[in-house]
Amino acid sequence: MDYLLVDSHQRFLGTLNYNNSLAVGDIFKDHNEQTFAVIGKNWTNRRNSQLESLTVVRMAHLSKKVAVN
Repeated sequence: MDYLLVDSHQRFLGTLNYNNSLAVGDIFKDHNEQTFAVIGKNWTNRRNSQLESLTVVRMAHLSKKVAVN
């Protein structure tokens, strides 16, 4: 499925072709291995075809710290 990616200010971030359907709360990686979380889903009508728009936020990489006693 093809998606249009926008940030929370509705600025264009790019497009994504993803094999599975994405929903709010899903986390995915783009072709640059950047991790995003879906926070909103919208349908837009462009050129007589419907395109799904996803509002996403970029996720920071989390590192695990292990305490040694």
